[in-house]
Amino acid sequence: MLPGPVAPASRIVEIDIVRGFALFGVLLVNMYNFGAESIAWNSNGDQLAFAFMRVFLQSKSWILFAMLFGFGFALQLQRGDVRNFRFLFAYLRRLAMLFAFGTAHALLFDGDILMLYAELGLGLLLVRRLPTRVILVLAVGLMLIFPAGRLALGPEREEVESVAEVRAELEITRQTDVYATGSLAEVMADNASAIPADPLEDIDSPESGLAVFAMLLLGFLIGRSGALRDIPGHVVHIARARNWGLGLGLAAMAAERVLTATAGYAVFRPQQAGPGAQLAGDLVFAFGAPALALGYAATLVLAAQTPHGRAVLAPLAAVGRLALTVYLTQTLMFSTLFYGYGFDQVFRLGPVAITIWAVVIFSAQVVACQWWSRHFRFGPAEWLWRSLTYLKWQPLRLRNELTPRGES
Repeated sequence: MLPGPVAPASRIVEIDIVRGFALFGVLLVNMYNFGAESIAWNSNGDQLAFAFMRVFLQSKSWILFAMLFGFGFALQLQRGDVRNFRFLFAYLRRLAMLFAFGTAHALLFDGDILMLYAELGLGLLLVRRLPTRVILVLAVGLMLIFPAGRLALGPEREEVESVAEVRAELEITRQTDVYATGSLAEVMADNASAIPADPLEDIDSPESGLAVFAMLLLGFLIGRSGALRDIPGHVVHIARARNWGLGLGLAAMAAERVLTATAGYAVFRPQQAGPGAQLAGDLVFAFGAPALALGYAATLVLAAQTPHGRAVLAPLAAVGRLALTVYLTQTLMFSTLFYGYGFDQVFRLGPVAITIWAVVIFSAQVVACQWWSRHFRFGPAEWLWRSLTYLKWQPLRLRNELTPRGES
């Protein structure tokens, strides 16, 4: 007998809060990909907005999202063991449906992450019974591939262009890029090249598929530990994770900024750093970003342990419960804003404008998610995903459901 999805009342609220927080970062960083990361935007306000995104959210958001996927996999395994069902077949259908969602999403936005999660979810099956120490070593090894790979390839220096040159190039891009000039069909045809996701693409990047798999493994270990199924009993450990995560993560981001200013180091932009500075910066970023992401998660979990904290963070929990729907509708909204067949703002908005639009879009989603959660068990995409996974149409309208707390 196959299980059904867990009832809303049995979810781990703290995990939904963290997921909601991560979704805002994912939205903001994704929107920066449409021209706001350019040095053409060099006003003081734009530089400040970019620095905020770069230091506090870039990479940290998808890292949190990936860890939560691995965490959810661990919970599914535990449910499978307890309920004695054919976990493998249900799980494979779940991944297949996730891949289908990702395929459709990638046609609209080539930065899709769902296909990659679905593909790497197969890898989690292979390692799920390995000892914790072995999985941890594997995760660290995967995290080291980025700095080691860039060191082996040698410094990839590019000529640093002037602001005037970059602005001229940006203007040309506005006239030629498919996102600015293409119809919906032309955009989809161009994005089709991103299907399927290649886990081995750009392995010398801090955001490669191998780096994503490392974060899935860390999330899986956290889920398998059971710490978040008994938060009151693990408050000391979670507080330690918060202190070390925030301390090391912020220190690492500060060190990376110092290397940028003094040695010309850059993770995502053209750089002038030598091999030593590059390796130091890459190591700091590769391990500092996950540390900071864990610090964020622990901070939110602990904040939710008081009635006031839980009330303040409740809007994020509503977003986190509808994570797939929110992720997909974010793309529908920002692609309408950016693409030529919509409001044609691609490559026209700088960091300040992008940040404002991200806050507006996310605020609208918060309001919508709170309303939806009061009436329905799942978001629309979550309902379809679960129905196809469990081969049974799930009840959508919310009824009084009193079940033990503990799933997510």
